[in-house]
Amino acid sequence: MKKVFVIALLLTVCPLIINSQKPVFKQTVSGTTTVVSISDLEHSSPIDSMIYGQMLEDCNDAVIYGGVVDKKGAENLSVTKQLMKLRIPVMRWPAGTAIYDYEWQKGVGPTRTAVSEHIWGGTEYYTFGTDEFVNWCKKLDIEPYINIPMGNNNTYDHSVEKALSWVEYVNGETGTPMGDYRKSNGHPAPYGVRYFCIGNENYLGNKFHKAESAAEYAEQLSLYASAIKKMYAEVKLLGVGHTGNWNKVVAEKCGKDLDFLTMHYYMTARVKDNQLMDPEKTLFAPELVEANLRHFINELTTYNISAGRTSNPIRFSIDEWNCRHSVYNGNSYSFTRKDGRRLYDAAAMAGMLNVFIRTSPYVAMANYIFPVNGHGLLKTVGNQDAYPSVCYYLYNLYRRFMTGRAVGVSVTGPGIKDLELKTLKIDGDTDSSQEGKKVDRCYVDCAAVVNESNQLVVSLANRSYDTKQEVSVLVPDGYKMSSAYTVSANNVCAENTEEDRSLVKSSALKLTSPLVTLNPCAIALILFEKDTAEKVLGQNTSLFPYVINGRIYVEGEENFNVYTTSGYKVDENAKQSPGIYVVQAGDRSMKICVE
Repeated sequence: MKKVFVIALLLTVCPLIINSQKPVFKQTVSGTTTVVSISDLEHSSPIDSMIYGQMLEDCNDAVIYGGVVDKKGAENLSVTKQLMKLRIPVMRWPAGTAIYDYEWQKGVGPTRTAVSEHIWGGTEYYTFGTDEFVNWCKKLDIEPYINIPMGNNNTYDHSVEKALSWVEYVNGETGTPMGDYRKSNGHPAPYGVRYFCIGNENYLGNKFHKAESAAEYAEQLSLYASAIKKMYAEVKLLGVGHTGNWNKVVAEKCGKDLDFLTMHYYMTARVKDNQLMDPEKTLFAPELVEANLRHFINELTTYNISAGRTSNPIRFSIDEWNCRHSVYNGNSYSFTRKDGRRLYDAAAMAGMLNVFIRTSPYVAMANYIFPVNGHGLLKTVGNQDAYPSVCYYLYNLYRRFMTGRAVGVSVTGPGIKDLELKTLKIDGDTDSSQEGKKVDRCYVDCAAVVNESNQLVVSLANRSYDTKQEVSVLVPDGYKMSSAYTVSANNVCAENTEEDRSLVKSSALKLTSPLVTLNPCAIALILFEKDTAEKVLGQNTSLFPYVINGRIYVEGEENFNVYTTSGYKVDENAKQSPGIYVVQAGDRSMKICVE
């Protein structure tokens, strides 16, 4: 017998999951009330926390200069403090297309000269260079990920030797030319950067690169990848992925040296007077991404099996993703990164994160653009102030709770029948083989995990732009609901602004009624715990603990105590060993996992 609750709305290296072990995800469009059922916790797949990565790029939208730092390289401490709370696992830099106009040696050493940026416009000040980036990541306990250019028009020296010199600068011991150069710049110890990508969207052309075929890219990639792996076998290399036979060609030529193939997916939105035009084409767009990922996963799995890489497979990194806005200017729609993030963006974001969870462990990294400004989680005000967008709160909830292992979910409820995937708005690596498909999809999107605290967590996103949804959640015997959180508003266009910084944020969802309604574009996370789990203290949803470098903090609280699950008090100011702890502030308490 299942319990019914009516509500509204890690691994870094893992073995390949064979078909019989995969968790099952089903959607059935039927009825007027949504029923979400989780019945099988035995079949699960590990979720890599790297799916919660971020990306920095100097794209003339104050992401780095005017975002993370000012033009002189001085940190925006408000940005640093707020990003630190998110426990971002990985940060890609200097990122996407801008790498083709980036000369890394201009960004190290005592002399930095600003230059015009020719890809996106604006200025590259080079005051946030390699040393600054890696040390900023270290300060925030983020894994740095460096993207190496591999252009082909000879404007810059994008040679294997130039790539090796950059890797040696960050990872070489003193006694090597670049290791000694790093030491002379005040950084004697190697940084130990683990993640490097070679190239970016090489199938496209730009001012400094001519578009390449899969074979042309693979030929060059093999030279770079083998040279880097020969010198630094421990690093993880990412190669550019794409559609058609691209991934097959690249994997067969370079697979022995690769750990990831990258894919890019941008949901797109037309916005007029802050309203989302054709909302279903944006809010359901993650369905097209998932269809494509499952197609590419099947292809890559075939390669991994044939290459004997079932225990260490090549996996996918969704290296760029977001919801891009084209805003109506009175005559036409034009792309901009300066439009605000609204509740409907959070719903679209939740849909993408649910896709990454459902396609784990094959999707093992994903990098949202951007953490600050642009389409970002934070918006800056001057050089020492910033406030969170609604997407910051959504990201924080997923990062805190949606980790561990993905389990299967069955959803039945109102939705759209015969949804044509080709009508959905995605820019990126979509294959023509998927565009002719029609699917039935519910308005309520869902993912479920059993996290490191052994909590069963169910995420729900209402993809309806104008209709509330009632949702019942059925869970296995032995589980009871412990707490819930929501990101919601009475208006799908609600957004935080400099003047009203907390209009839309996460809050505890009080489930006192047997029936709770999920607003349009609202998101909810519902937490369940085993009835038999030993309770040292009760859970309280108004307490917000988080972990940085093993130390436990509590948002908005200076005085609190930390206990083991056996009830022993520990020093709350000390770095804690990995495990489950109970944080208490007054009569409120909450369990938290230290990884």
